[in-house]
Amino acid sequence: MYLKNQDKIAEISHLIPPNLNMFGVSDHQNDKVLKKIYGLQLKKMRLMRGYTQTRVAKAINVTFQQIQKYEKGINSVSIMNELKLAEFLKCDRNYFVQPITENGYKFINKNKYVNKYDISSDISDSHIVEAHEYHRRKREKNDNQD
Repeated sequence: MYLKNQDKIAEISHLIPPNLNMFGVSDHQNDKVLKKIYGLQLKKMRLMRGYTQTRVAKAINVTFQQIQKYEKGINSVSIMNELKLAEFLKCDRNYFVQPITENGYKFINKNKYVNKYDISSDISDSHIVEAHEYHRRKREKNDNQD
């Protein structure tokens, strides 16, 4: 059984890179990739520990079908179940997303959330003082014309 699991583990390890290549396409795609990678990592750890889906399911109080759906990347794992899985499988909870984080992929696309009109990083304090002075002089000039 150990050799059989070794083959399955090696096969799972080969499935991860093609899935990682799909990360960064869109938020929707990232969600799918995250669930798929998470599931592959879960299955790999389960096999390394020599557990069946039923045994893992009983340990965290879900059905074996739910474990199947986690491993296939169909369902997301709740935080509570993630903590239970990590505790039962005796691994860090970051293990499940490790291929994503170790390859430098980010979950937040910084460019997407940057205001294209935000120039605050390009403005120094002296520029702000100059702008205030300019507007103060302009107001004084307009007040004197009235």
